[in-house]
Amino acid sequence: MTYKTRIGILIGFIALFLITTPIVVTYTAGYRWNVKKNRLEKVGIIYVRSKPSNADLYLDGKPRPEKTPARLRNLLPDTYKLTVGKSGYLSWTKILPVESALTTFVEGVVLWKDSAPEKVAASPSAALTTEEVAGLNRSNPLKANADNLTFESDGFEIWVESQTNGHETITRLSNEITAILPYATDTGWILYETATEIHAIERDGRDVRNDVLLASGGNLDGLAVSSDGKTLYYFDNAGGTRALFKRALQ
Repeated sequence: MTYKTRIGILIGFIALFLITTPIVVTYTAGYRWNVKKNRLEKVGIIYVRSKPSNADLYLDGKPRPEKTPARLRNLLPDTYKLTVGKSGYLSWTKILPVESALTTFVEGVVLWKDSAPEKVAASPSAALTTEEVAGLNRSNPLKANADNLTFESDGFEIWVESQTNGHETITRLSNEITAILPYATDTGWILYETATEIHAIERDGRDVRNDVLLASGGNLDGLAVSSDGKTLYYFDNAGGTRALFKRALQ
């Protein structure tokens, strides 16, 4: 190998180093080229936690390798359709923004068990705990307190009052609401009942609030959840006969 050849190789390595080093440093620092915006931007993260955990994740309809709880990294600033699903449960979907160098937190995902209500043969006092029976027979079913939050309804609107965020309207309905009940307040979901349906609605107001139908009947009243959060109880008075029903939630 001649001297000139060795010098040429050395110069080539130096040039390659000078070209690739900024690219590597930029990539390591979290910058990616945004083709849509035709510019370099720092990526963001989506952190998602679900109940139950170990759920599948889909971003813009494409499956991800991670399971909840998970951090979805290296996302260019944009809006993304996030879907959380698990076999045997109803899926959850929401369109969320991701901003440069920031983390979008999604911690109130509840996947409701895909199950049908069943009639409870025994009387409430025999089948339920004292706390659950008291929940079914609350004197004021349109108001509940949990974790320093007050949940209320006037029969057509549901809202929550807190010392930090003040008044927050959750939903408005044309059908009369007969009962509300916060569900594991750390998840941010509220159960509500009308004469014919029981729903769960989330407090997360980003995009459209997920509203899930849990049960339906002819003339419903009473609304209670087991202390472990796994079972919903209610009465159905269809046909003039008062019957106790339960539905698996988790």
